[in-house]
Order: sequence, then structure tokens, then C-alpha cells
Amino acid sequence: MSDVLRVGVVGCGRHCRGHLAPAVSRIASANLAACADVDIGAAQRMANELGIEATYESAEELIGSGDVDAVIVAVPHRHLKEVALSAIEAGKHVFIEKPMGLNAEEGREVVEAAGKENIVAMVGFCMRYSLSRMFIKSQLERGVVGEVQFVVAGKGGPPLEGWLAGPYEEGGGQLFFLGSHLTDQVVWLTGEDPEAVSGSVRWNEGGTDETSAYTVRFKKGVVATFSVSQASGVGYDFVDIFGSKGRIRGDWYGDVVSVQSQVIPEYTHPTVLNIPGDNLKEMCYRELDAFVGAILSGRSAPIPVGDGLRVLEILDAVVAASRKEKWIQV
Repeated sequence: MSDVLRVGVVGCGRHCRGHLAPAVSRIASANLAACADVDIGAAQRMANELGIEATYESAEELIGSGDVDAVIVAVPHRHLKEVALSAIEAGKHVFIEKPMGLNAEEGREVVEAAGKENIVAMVGFCMRYSLSRMFIKSQLERGVVGEVQFVVAGKGGPPLEGWLAGPYEEGGGQLFFLGSHLTDQVVWLTGEDPEAVSGSVRWNEGGTDETSAYTVRFKKGVVATFSVSQASGVGYDFVDIFGSKGRIRGDWYGDVVSVQSQVIPEYTHPTVLNIPGDNLKEMCYRELDAFVGAILSGRSAPIPVGDGLRVLEILDAVVAASRKEKWIQV
């Protein structure tokens, strides 16, 4: 492989066109070589905007073309698994947008396939590259809250549109769209392994999850509660972590971190910090730069697909717990 990674994108919708593809075009060690979409007009528009040489009408054509070393999979949720598997089986490195599949069974297929190939397979949890959340992670590693005891977290906003508003079984709903991000955030920030889940989901008439409240119990005793909704008039996104020696909270809308600690002297009193620069374009650039860097340097994926599987296991358990009205082991 040369010093420049040839990257192709499958799915030229709003997120890829506005964030992922432009991010790749900024990476000096990557060449955005091809794009594909079932709407060939969408692919051609993005190619014209970003100077992409090759356009295709299907993922199979792009993957089999020989134009690319790595594939970014940014298709609707119901197609993530099939496109990712096609790329993996062709020996391509893959960046798979969250939630990676419709359930843990699909996620497990991706993990098993990636494990058989000498490739980098990364799942797109871009919130790990939020400056405010990275700051919180660094402070937790300093012991800012002591031993983590419990977490309260929420993420959501107004009603979803388009295919995201479709039935849960087809990949629609807020659990997949934003709940996957929030669940990963708490697991990543705390470093805890989930043990059991309880939850309640309110469904709309179309079979889409509208509002979900769930609790995850972790193996070392930490308990986290989550709210995920598409019934809020305003967007919200917070993670609030309480420990034996303090508390730290991040509100992504507003770039605000609030902290108080018995361990870190500068945070003895309640302190509010502004962490500017947390926009989606920069988060996507940082995550894709890490993806490209891992491939070219021979390192493992910064966010392995196993982490995506873990989130899908939790989301499956939330739905099962709501339907069965009981704790579900994970």
C-alpha cells in the first residue's frame, strides 16, 4: 500500500455529503477516490463538489472496482450490515457508521467477518471525538470523581424525518439514531462492562420508538440511567457522572462541562468550563483521520466493531425488557 490511502464512500446522503466525505478530503494521507449511491445523481453531485473521479450506482461496483483500499459505509441503518460484509469479504478496510446493524445478530456477523480478515474495521461513534467528551474522559482518568457510582444521561430532540422515522425493525427511531451514540458514550467514558438492562419504550403508531427510558447495571456495581426521545421540542445531549469524590457533567449543546471534585484542587468549588470547537464536521474529521492513520500505520481500529456489537446488545435488551417487563441479562 502506498503512503496515500484510496477511500471510497457508499451512501451519498446528507451525513456523508455534509460531513464524512468532506472530512476525508481534508486528510493529506487519504484520497477520496470513489463514491456510490443507488441514486446516481446524488453520487455525481458529491463527486462534482469534492473532485471525486469515479462514481458508481451500487456498493458492489465500487467495492469490486479496484479503485479503493478502504470503504466508508454510510447507508440507511437497514443496509449497514450487508454493505459492510461485502467490503470486508473483499478485503477492504471499513468504516461503518453506527449503529452497525439492526440488532446484535447482525453486529456479530460483522465482528466475525472482520476477525477473519487482515483489515481495520471501525464503527463510527463520532461523539468519542467531541472535545468536551474527550476532556471529560481525561478528567475521569485523573480520578476527578473518585470511584464512579452512577450516571444519568440523555440525548434527543424533535421528531425524526425520512427513513429515520420508519419502523424500528427497519432501522428507524431514536434508539438507533442517537441512543446508540449515548449508550456508547457512557460505556466508553466509564470503562464499565454492562451486566443487565431494564427499560420502557413508548412506540408511536408507525412502530417507531418515540421515547425510551432505560437503566444499565454494570458488573462492578455502577448504575446508569438513560433517556432517549424524539418528542422534545429542543435538542438535548448530556452525560452526568457522579462518583465517591465528585461529579462531572457534559452538555454537548453549548460546549459546557460542569465539574466539582474533592480530588482535583482547581475544581474544589463548582466550576463551569467552556470547551469550544465541538461541531460535527470537526468530530468527523478527527475520527476519520484516526481511521486512516490506523490503517497506514498498521494499528488496530480506534473504535473496534466489537464496541458496536456491545451497544447493539444493550439496545436489543432495552426493547426486550420493555416488552417482557423484566431485567434482561447481557
